[in-house]
Amino acid sequence: MVTKRSLGVSLLLIGVAFAGVFHAVAALAFDSGLRYVGLGVAAAALLGIVLVNVSVTGPPRDDESGDDYSDN
Repeated sequence: MVTKRSLGVSLLLIGVAFAGVFHAVAALAFDSGLRYVGLGVAAAALLGIVLVNVSVTGPPRDDESGDDYSDN
């Protein structure tokens, strides 16, 4: 199940990855020598997307407080 928080973080990191790729291409076009910074930012953002969306502990457990509305 995708939560609102993980979706929001993923969209934010996609934007950061796009900005990193854009800056890497711009640095390559204008020969500023900072393309590795842009590529590093993009790689870190993509790694963050993977870490946010891959659960190490498995799927979240159901709430056992008795407030289960899925039976209705």
